[in-house]
Amino acid sequence: MADRGISNLFDTPGLSQGEGQQGKMTTTVTAIQTNEWLKTVLRQAKMPNSKLVVLEFTAPWSEPCKFMRPAMEEIASRFKEQADFYTLDVEQFKTFARNTRVEALPTFLLVRKTILERVVGVSKDELQRSIEKHISDIAIHHVQDRSISLLHKN
Repeated sequence: MADRGISNLFDTPGLSQGEGQQGKMTTTVTAIQTNEWLKTVLRQAKMPNSKLVVLEFTAPWSEPCKFMRPAMEEIASRFKEQADFYTLDVEQFKTFARNTRVEALPTFLLVRKTILERVVGVSKDELQRSIEKHISDIAIHHVQDRSISLLHKN
């Protein structure tokens, strides 16, 4: 089954109401705590020339999530200019997690215009490679877009 595009995610019943604070920031990772904040993040990910968005589904009781926390912070710090990093508590966003097929924790969704990739588990190297790949793809598309616009100006 293909991943749902971002526009379809807005139709998710789990994104209809929110409560709590907008988001709590660590040094480089923001904890999304309301549906409105999540909608804003997803809208921004759809914008032309947007950064890559990394959504991490976690739970406070999950040992694998606790294990990945330092790695996520390190990766987020390294790529903070090219990507935005967020965590979502799977208990708070149950419907959204179900609709995006989160079946194990931690699950990372790499998003830009649509869900580009899903990384599941505690492999720092796999997560980092996936982020690097999509950041490179974004950079290539930006260069191609600029080249095309320059050709049309001449």
